[in-house]
Amino acid sequence: MKIRFSQHFAERQRLRDIPDGFAETILRDADGHYRNGITGWSIAVKRIEFQAKERDMALTYAVEGDEIVLITLHPLKEGQKKRRIESERWIPYEPPSLL
Repeated sequence: MKIRFSQHFAERQRLRDIPDGFAETILRDADGHYRNGITGWSIAVKRIEFQAKERDMALTYAVEGDEIVLITLHPLKEGQKKRRIESERWIPYEPPSLL
C-alpha cells in the first residue's frame, strides 16, 4: 500500500522533531494494532527510543482504498495505553495484511 502523510501529521512531525522513516517503522513493526472505538481510525503502538528515552509511541492512521494515511504520531504517557484498552476506546485488531 502507498503511504500518504496528512497535513496534520507533517506539522506534528516537524514540531516533535520526528525523523523521516520513524512512522513507517512503527507501522511495520508495531507491538500492537488497535481500532479507535470513537473515531474508527487505526492505531499502531510500538515501544521505541524517541528523544533519548524508550517509550510507547502511538501512530494514528486510516486505510483509504489502496492508501494508508498517517494522521498523527505522539508519545504515550505512562499507563495511557492500558487505560484506553480497558475503557474499550482502543480495541485490539489485526491490520490488513498489506501493511
